[in-house]
Amino acid sequence: MVFWRRADNRQKHQDQAYQYLIENEELLHTYGLMIDFVALTDQRVIFVEKSWVSKRSEVVSIPYSKIEEIALLKDRRMSISNPVRISTRSKDHQLNLIKGNDSVGFYRQLSRQIMKSGR
Repeated sequence: MVFWRRADNRQKHQDQAYQYLIENEELLHTYGLMIDFVALTDQRVIFVEKSWVSKRSEVVSIPYSKIEEIALLKDRRMSISNPVRISTRSKDHQLNLIKGNDSVGFYRQLSRQIMKSGR
């Protein structure tokens, strides 16, 4: 089934992520979400939140220094996503990584970037 293909670091996600980068910012990796993608850069996490019911979308950018907590949600039941929660002082964001992604790899890379930021 095509839906279950590996969905991390796809060229289309990389191309979309580049439009949001600032000067001297380096794109490290992209991961497919149920609706769009999440990108890790050397400075922040960027993801696009789209609504299932409308054409509206929101680009969210969180500097690593503002992340208070991350959680990899494990579920033994059959599911089509691997949720990762990113908590900031103001909001919790749940990223539903497509099952074909390396969710543990995403969690580790995000943890590394947070630790590098001096938190």
